[in-house]
Amino acid sequence: MYHAIVRRNLRNSFADVNRGNYAAIVRQFTPDAEHWFSGAHALSGGRDTAEQIQRWYDRLAEVMPDLRFELKKVVAKGWPWDTVAFAEWVDHLTDREGNRYSNQGVHVVRIKWGKITELHIYCDTELLESVLDKLGEQGVGEAVATPVGSPGPFREARVGR
Repeated sequence: MYHAIVRRNLRNSFADVNRGNYAAIVRQFTPDAEHWFSGAHALSGGRDTAEQIQRWYDRLAEVMPDLRFELKKVVAKGWPWDTVAFAEWVDHLTDREGNRYSNQGVHVVRIKWGKITELHIYCDTELLESVLDKLGEQGVGEAVATPVGSPGPFREARVGR
């Protein structure tokens, strides 16, 4: 029963993202949560404060205002004090010129007593980087900005690009 609740909550969280309700997402994190996105781009790197996590979601909303997720699988394992959940997804978005893009990936979520302590996001980062570069060319400055929080381990390769 507990794992069904976790899976439902994750589905509801993705529905909140699809509605642009990022405030509901940010409230789910513990104050010392780790929020990490793979790659070397404006959304990559790690955040470990509530303020940084809020800024990251503000950036996401600005860069990809029509971002929508389609969940493929949601799996949860563990006890209420140490749960790991995986959400496999396909996303869809449109750039400022009307070009459509889609990516696929997975969220790995660690939960303790109903609050997110870790979120790691993995996707096709080469594709995402190309979309962000295109958005930057279209005048979306946040799409090519320095990551919020600590840069990912490969950020140095793209600085000044």
